Amino acid sequence: MKPIFSVLAGIIFTIGYIPYIIAILKKGAKPAKASWVIWLSLDMITIASMFVMNTLNGQMIGAVIGAWIVVILAFKYGAPGWTLLDKLSILGAIIGIVIWQLFDSPLLGILINLGVTFIGSIPTFISAWEDPGREDKLAWILFLISCICALIAVPDWDLANAAQPITFFVIEATVVVIIFLRKPTNLAK
Repeated sequence: MKPIFSVLAGIIFTIGYIPYIIAILKKGAKPAKASWVIWLSLDMITIASMFVMNTLNGQMIGAVIGAWIVVILAFKYGAPGWTLLDKLSILGAIIGIVIWQLFDSPLLGILINLGVTFIGSIPTFISAWEDPGREDKLAWILFLISCICALIAVPDWDLANAAQPITFFVIEATVVVIIFLRKPTNLAK
């Protein structure tokens, strides 16, 4: 049953990108470039580490596929420029990668990358807080459902298997809470 939920998590996560990409193209969603660049970079490292540790799951595969597309679109349609927070988040990601390389441990690589992935989410949290309309609700709901499937699919509750689904769940749940509970502010004030 767990392998089925892993595949389901990957399919739902990948499908979640469809409304998000459509919203970006219709100029409804404005992806935070820093978050998506960090997420893609770290997802690539995390997927390699998970592959080496034989803990790869469907959600990570879906995350990498979709992140590539969104990063490309973020540079064309995303918020212009780079804020100080964007730059600090990218610096944090680079530091995390350097630490992982110094210790040469796939598990440490997974954990550091996931920690930095969360830090890299901060620009998206702030962007969604400032204007919940910048994010596509359907996409984030699908991402969250995928996370629930991924949690159900965890084969062994150890760091190598559970850290990634838990981290993604916390990130997706945070965005969903923000975009559904935060009232849009009148930006014309």
